[in-house]
Amino acid sequence: MLTFIVPIKSKQVSDNWSVFCELVERTFKSICNQTDQNFKLVAVCHEIPTINFTHKNIHYVQVDFEPPIRNKSESDESINKRREVDKGKKIEVGSQYAKEKFNTTYVMIVDSDDYVSNQISSFVNSNKEDISGWYIKNGYLHFDGKSFLFATFKFSYLCGSSIIIKPKLLDYFFEVDPILYFDHRLTELNNQIKLIPLPFYGGIYSMANGENHLMSFSNIKRFNNHKGWFSSEGIMRIYNKLKNYRFRFITKRISEEFNFYN
Repeated sequence: MLTFIVPIKSKQVSDNWSVFCELVERTFKSICNQTDQNFKLVAVCHEIPTINFTHKNIHYVQVDFEPPIRNKSESDESINKRREVDKGKKIEVGSQYAKEKFNTTYVMIVDSDDYVSNQISSFVNSNKEDISGWYIKNGYLHFDGKSFLFATFKFSYLCGSSIIIKPKLLDYFFEVDPILYFDHRLTELNNQIKLIPLPFYGGIYSMANGENHLMSFSNIKRFNNHKGWFSSEGIMRIYNKLKNYRFRFITKRISEEFNFYN
């Protein structure tokens, strides 16, 4: 059985709690849209989000450690690191809960504002081989409010909602990168353990939705325009982007598969 682990940030660090709860609700609806209902959703939080959606497979686990509230004069690097640690600790709590309560076979980490394909639980539950896990190679990027997507084959490198793994192997992902406490970019855990790419588009990465601290519009612009669009670096960056991403309209099939709506 597959368990989706959703780490949820505290109300005390949210810019707009009501907006954030709307994002959580649509993520829950996307996860619970699975064609195979043999799954669990474990939401790990300080405060339970205020949403109207309920489902028999949703389980809340509340934590009591301090949330990463920004201190006066704290640097962006410091607060981002503490936010990543908070998220990582919640992933650990959720995974342990899933192992103890459900004896789950695999866990998938899903950020609280993203979407997932409704084919994932069916695919994982039908697996008959002893596979360590999968990573989502192909997925979509969505800028909140826009009526289009960008398809990419680098989804697992960009988005945290991309790893499906046996719970006992989660330790490989922690404290690898100095900023990313949980490093979702790994596809090879050691010489013997390698993840397999999921054979279909598995997720939609929600960006610039007002509650995504890292991928705000200002940060996206800063990340992609270090020295100006028409510098040699800027031109090369645009070229690489065109190679890695493809424009896609939001079709009825995509909307239904991901339970996607703005």
